[in-house]
Amino acid sequence: MQFPVPGDITETYAQLANDGAEFLAVAVLLYAIGRLVIVPGVRWGLERSQFNRTIVSALVSATHLLVVVVTFVVAASLAGFRGSLAGSTLIAAGITIAIGLAAQDVLGNFVSGAFIVTDPDLNVGDTIEWDGKQGTVVDIDLRVTRVQTPNNDRIVVPNTTLATTAVTNHTTTDPVGISYEFGVDYDADLDEVEAIIRNVARDLDHVREKPAPSVAVSELTSSSVLLIGRVWLPVERKNRAPSVRSAFVRGVHEACRAEGIDLSETLHTELSGEVTVHESVVPAE
Repeated sequence: MQFPVPGDITETYAQLANDGAEFLAVAVLLYAIGRLVIVPGVRWGLERSQFNRTIVSALVSATHLLVVVVTFVVAASLAGFRGSLAGSTLIAAGITIAIGLAAQDVLGNFVSGAFIVTDPDLNVGDTIEWDGKQGTVVDIDLRVTRVQTPNNDRIVVPNTTLATTAVTNHTTTDPVGISYEFGVDYDADLDEVEAIIRNVARDLDHVREKPAPSVAVSELTSSSVLLIGRVWLPVERKNRAPSVRSAFVRGVHEACRAEGIDLSETLHTELSGEVTVHESVVPAE
């Protein structure tokens, strides 16, 4: 059995250190050029060409990924790693297995991202709802989708989540509907309440005349009658939806209060009748 000569080991590690330093230097330089020059240049060109914002986001993400891949390949080639690694089947197989196991979720997100980008029902600027969360899509790349909530929080959602979850898009159609349920007592005049809701809806800013605001009885509960009022906004005014909804609810509340109509949904039941107390006689022992 032959043992490696200490001098050979020293030379081998010295060569690896030299190749590693060369790899890092080339990689840092190439990535800096790509990240600071190429990616911003591609973004600028795509935005000036007036492409769909969803397509722009995806292409910029793909460009960034391409920069990373090219940086790694070119740096490894110039540093001499490619030839040395290719000569060892065991090392190549180990690296392939490790990358495959580590990149399962990443590859799944890339595939899902490709489907989301090409889906016409989900685009940057849409207001969506999924898994009890809601927000506006601000960016879609090939790995994640970034959503901004009404509280100005930003949620980074893996693309596989949106691809495998039921997503409600509130802004894909024109017009955008806003609805609210009002509960009134059974003794209330429903025609009067419906007229109040319609009048308030017609006076709201940004509300469309066609289709006209609508009011309908939606449910009968144990304590009240529920009426649902609905108004419609043009899709280009969808960002006004929260303020319009607030004005709608507030206006109906104030108008009904002025007419002596209680909108609170009471959960208690009033009892009537007489209460009689009977004395019990304890028999003598």
